[in-house]
Amino acid sequence: MKRYYSAMSVSMQSLYSATKDIYRIKVIAGKDGMNRNVSWMYYTEDESTIAFLRGGELAVTTGLSLERRVQNESALHGGTPESIANAEIEYLAHFITKLSERNISGLILNVGKYITSVPEEICALCDRLSFPLLTMPWEIHLIDVMQDYGNRIVSDRQKVMTTEKALSNALFFPEQFDSAQLDGTRFAGAEKYSVILMQIPEEFFNGEEEKIRRYMDFSFNGKLRIMPSEFACILHESYIVYVFHSDARNVAQTLCTVASHDRYFKGMKIAVSAVCRTPEELSNEYRHAKLALSFCAPEETLCDYNSLGIYRLLAEVQDRRILEAFYEETLGKLAFFSEDKRNDYLNTLSLYLESSGKIQKTAEENATHRNTVNYRIHKIAEMLGIDIQDGQTRYKIQTALYIRKLLKRTECTQEQRL
Repeated sequence: MKRYYSAMSVSMQSLYSATKDIYRIKVIAGKDGMNRNVSWMYYTEDESTIAFLRGGELAVTTGLSLERRVQNESALHGGTPESIANAEIEYLAHFITKLSERNISGLILNVGKYITSVPEEICALCDRLSFPLLTMPWEIHLIDVMQDYGNRIVSDRQKVMTTEKALSNALFFPEQFDSAQLDGTRFAGAEKYSVILMQIPEEFFNGEEEKIRRYMDFSFNGKLRIMPSEFACILHESYIVYVFHSDARNVAQTLCTVASHDRYFKGMKIAVSAVCRTPEELSNEYRHAKLALSFCAPEETLCDYNSLGIYRLLAEVQDRRILEAFYEETLGKLAFFSEDKRNDYLNTLSLYLESSGKIQKTAEENATHRNTVNYRIHKIAEMLGIDIQDGQTRYKIQTALYIRKLLKRTECTQEQRL
């Protein structure tokens, strides 16, 4: 799959923080959704056009259609205060629900003329949906806000693409990377860096980059409730690669939870790297996260590189031939067995060593009779010409078994003999 760069990091919160005093904007509901990305501004007075939105837009309305709804209510039913209030609530609730369903980032109400107040029921709805609802005084000109926000979005998009191009070099092409490429970005001068990998489903949007980008930027990542400035999101090969300028282990579980409820990423494996101190080390952390992903057990969805124990050490041997040679000289003679039989014997041997040579415990763990365990252990010792009771020999065999597992889960030229 091709690589793409997430092209958006302007959030509702960043726009609000930068302009709340200029345009006298207030957040009145849906504050939990203020981390949502914003792709563009969209002026609307007609709910019938919502279906044409692509997700991520920040909508703004004067409430002109609401005024017309109130006028119709007055003409049809006499316009009692109660019926008018109910009509306002019904219209706004339907309008906001439709916007939320399209993954719109938020709604600004231009209050003062057609909308004079916002019902409590509407605020409660936005809070339940985590849908940001903001107000702006009527005397503020919409054209000024839309032009300003558009300029901010375009400017930030260029910065983000520059940042993530530099991070791509750091991750995948370290020989092309220089830390100066991150100068002026949110990743420059950070004290910590880390990586999270998430598997992507097969045929994810049929590999269409624009659809993938929009889904990640304006749907999935928004559910993480992490400010976009805290991370970068890159698609590389068969992974979603998250780069954090912090310790990603703090958010890995959140990512797992969101993925478990996502229609595309449910059941996908996730791995988190260790922490490095410089961006030059990010390529190592990407490799570490890939290693952790390969060790993720079938029943697990998250694996931490720091939990891999001795495999972290063995994986640093760059020349795989050294590991293959060690395995071959230690356990290679067992290649005499058929693959199925060899696997049975090696599994028994592994359990035997893990139980400190206790035959009964090995039999119980292996669901095998103790006589079978005894026979297999003696047969292995005979074929290898070793004293299985010798401590150094056991250590060497255990190391060879670790190497076998590592090589089977990573690239290996001798896999048929393992």
